[in-house]
Amino acid sequence: MADQVETRGVVEAGEGKGSPGPLIVALVLLALALLLAIAQAGPPAAMGKDAPVAELSAGRAREVLADLVGDGVPHPVGSPANARVREKILGHLRRLGYLPEVQEAFACSRGGNCARVYNVLARLPGREPGRSVALMAHYDSVAAGPGAGDDGAGVAAVLEVARVLKTGPPLRHGVLLLLTDGEEAGLLGAQAFAEQSPAADEVGAVVNLEGRGSSGPSLMFETSGPDAWLVSRFAAGAPRPFTSSLFSAIYQLMPNDTDLSVFKRDDVPGLNFAFIDGPSHYHTPLDSLENASPESLQHHGDNALAAVRGIAESDLNAAPQGRAVFFDLFHAVVVQWPASISPLLGILALCLTVIAAAIARRRGLTAWSSVILGLLFPLAALVLTLLLAIGLQMLLAGAFPSGWVARPLPAIAAFWLLALAASLGAVALLRRRGSAPGLWAGVWIFWSLIGTLLGMFMPGASYLFLVPALVAGLCGLLLGGSPGGRMVASILPAFVAALLWFPILRALYLGLGLVGLLATAVLLSFIFGALVPLVSASGSLGRRWLPLAAGAAALVLAVLARISAPYSPESPQPVTVQLYQNAGVSQWILRSSPPFPPAVRKAASFAAQPGPAYPWSPPGGRALLAPAPPLGAPAPELTVLADSVTAGKRRLRLRLTSPRGAPIGTVVVPAAAKLELVNVQGQTAFTADGLGTGSGGDDWRQITTLSVPSQGIELEIILGSTQPTDWYVFDRSYGLPPSGQALLAARPKSAAPIQDGDSTMVSRKVRI
Repeated sequence: MADQVETRGVVEAGEGKGSPGPLIVALVLLALALLLAIAQAGPPAAMGKDAPVAELSAGRAREVLADLVGDGVPHPVGSPANARVREKILGHLRRLGYLPEVQEAFACSRGGNCARVYNVLARLPGREPGRSVALMAHYDSVAAGPGAGDDGAGVAAVLEVARVLKTGPPLRHGVLLLLTDGEEAGLLGAQAFAEQSPAADEVGAVVNLEGRGSSGPSLMFETSGPDAWLVSRFAAGAPRPFTSSLFSAIYQLMPNDTDLSVFKRDDVPGLNFAFIDGPSHYHTPLDSLENASPESLQHHGDNALAAVRGIAESDLNAAPQGRAVFFDLFHAVVVQWPASISPLLGILALCLTVIAAAIARRRGLTAWSSVILGLLFPLAALVLTLLLAIGLQMLLAGAFPSGWVARPLPAIAAFWLLALAASLGAVALLRRRGSAPGLWAGVWIFWSLIGTLLGMFMPGASYLFLVPALVAGLCGLLLGGSPGGRMVASILPAFVAALLWFPILRALYLGLGLVGLLATAVLLSFIFGALVPLVSASGSLGRRWLPLAAGAAALVLAVLARISAPYSPESPQPVTVQLYQNAGVSQWILRSSPPFPPAVRKAASFAAQPGPAYPWSPPGGRALLAPAPPLGAPAPELTVLADSVTAGKRRLRLRLTSPRGAPIGTVVVPAAAKLELVNVQGQTAFTADGLGTGSGGDDWRQITTLSVPSQGIELEIILGSTQPTDWYVFDRSYGLPPSGQALLAARPKSAAPIQDGDSTMVSRKVRI
C-alpha cells in the first residue's frame, strides 16, 4: 500500500508542466558529437614527394601506384597484364635494394576456383633470427577495373614502407614482404604461400592491407588470433588510429574474406586494414588512379608502418594469449582492456545503476514501477524504430537498386531523423509517465544488461554499451541528489554514447549500403531512447512537436531521395554484357541492377522480361537475353582419359581444353552425379562438404580454372554415382568481339561493368 501511494505521488509530480531545456541541451550535444564524427572522418593530409627520406610519403607511393596501374588496364590472375604488373613490382623492390623472389604455385580455393599464381616475396632481416612479420597486399585486380584501390594502393603502401624501413636501423625481428597473386579469385596466392612455401613457417604475425573503395580513412577492421598485444603495439605507434573491436566482431559474421583469412584459419596473429569510402568505385573501371585518394594512401602507409615496427619489436617467439576489447578516442588514442573482464564491467555497471535507483527510491524520488517502465522503454523505441525503418527502406528500395546511390545524403539524414522521431515519439506509447529518476534508472539498467550479455557472447561490441552505462552509474551515485545533478546524469552518458557510436554509424552505409541505413536507425534508437527521462519532463515540445518535426523532415528527405537519380558517372550503375554461345547459338546476356538502361536494351532487342542465362542457372540466376550474331568459335572440350569404378565409386581423369585459347575454363557437374572430390593439378578444388557450388546453386557444382594452358588441364574426380549424367563445360575470355561494340557504345556514362566485367563465353553439353 505504501508503494502504491508513493507511486501515485511520483507520477502526479511527473505530469507537471515540465521544461524542454534539458532535452534541447542533450540534442545540441548529440548534434555536436555528430559534427565531430564528420569532421574527424577523413584521413590525414598526404605528404609530398619532397618529404624527408626517413618519413613515409604518399607522394612517393603514388608515383609507384601510377607505374603499376596508371595505364588503367585490369590485371586479373593469369593475364598478360598481371605479369607486367608483377615485373614492375620486382623492379621497384630491386631498386630499393631488396632481393625479391617469385613463388610459382598452383592453388585452388574453397569455392572451387583454381589458378597458377605468382607471389612476390622479399625479406628485410632483423637483429634476431626466428620469426618475421609478414607485410602483405595482393597485386591482382578483378577483370572489370584496374584495381588502384583494391589493391594497388596496398601494394604501393607496402613498397613505400619497405623503402622507409631500409632507411632506419634493423628491427628486432625481420619483415617479410608478401605481395600475393589471385586474391580476387579466392585468396589463391595467400593459400599457396601458407600451404606450399617454406617461408610460411617463419611468419609470426601478419599485417594485411586491403581496399574496398577509393578513399576514406584506413580502418583497422579485423584482427586474427590473440590480438591484445597486437592492438597495443599498433596503437603505440599509429599517428591517427581508427579502429574498433566492433569492426572485427561484425566482420566475423559476414561472408567476406581477405588474404588474412588464410592465416586466421591457423590462428596466426594479424591485423587487417582497409579504406571503404567510394563504394560505388569498388570492382569497376572507376577504381582507377584518378579516383585513388592520396590521403587514404598516406593513412594506409602510416598504419602499416606503425603496425610493422611495433610488432617487429615484440617477442614473436613467445606465445601471446588473450583477446582485447578496444576502440579509438577521436582517432588520437586507443583504449583497450582484456575481453575476459567485459562481463564483470557489465555487472559493475548494473550494480551502480541499481544502487542509484534504490537510493532515489529511498529519497522518495521514484518508485520501482517507474524503473520497470524505463527498463521497457528502450524495447518500445527499438520496435517502433525498426517498423518505421523497414517501411522507409521499402520506400527507398527502388531508388537503391544496387544498395548505394550517387547522392546518399538525403536518405542518410532521413534514417537518422526517423530514428529520432520514433524514439522520442515512443514516449506517447507509454500509458503512464513515470518519474524521471525512475525512467533514468530503468534505461541504464537495460544498457548494463545488454553490455553484460555482449561481454559474454560478443565482447568486441560490448564497450558501446558498457562505457556509457558505467558513466551513467557513476553519475547517478555521485550526482543524483540534486535536480541539476540528475540532469547531468541523464545528458552525459548519452553524449558519451554518441561520441563512441557516431563515427561507427557513419561507416555503416559505406560498408552495407541501404541495409546499413536500416541498421543505423535501429542502433540510433538506443541513443535517442536514452533521453526518455528528459523527454518525459519536457512537456508537449519534447513529447509531441519534436517527434512530429523530425518525422516530417524524415519524410521530406525520403521523398527527395526517392526521386533523385540513383546513378551518375561518378557513381555508376553496374551493367555487364556477355556474349554467350551454346550449341552454336549465340545470345547477349545483360546483367544489371534495375532499371535496365533503355539504350542498351534497344541496341540488341533484349526481351521484356529476364530469363535463365545458362542451362545450369538456378531460379534466381536470371538476366535479360537477346539474339546475338553467330560467334563461330569452337566449344571447349572435356576428354575422358580414365574411367573406373571401385567400391561403388566412379573415378574419372579428365582433360579440359579450350581450342579457342580462352584463359578460363569451367566444368559444371550436376548434383545427380554425387560429386565427392575434385583434384586439379594435385590441389583439392572440391570436397563433399558442399564447397565449390559456384553459381549453379544446389543443383550443380562448378570447378573453374582461371589459367588454362594451351595443352589443357587435368582433373581427377570421384563420384558417388556410377550412372551417366549430362555435364556442361564452358570457357570464358575477357571482353567482347567486334559485334559487341554497339552494345558497349550504348552503355551510358552513368553505367559501368563490375567484377568479372564484359566477357565472351562458349559452352557445350557433355555426356559423362
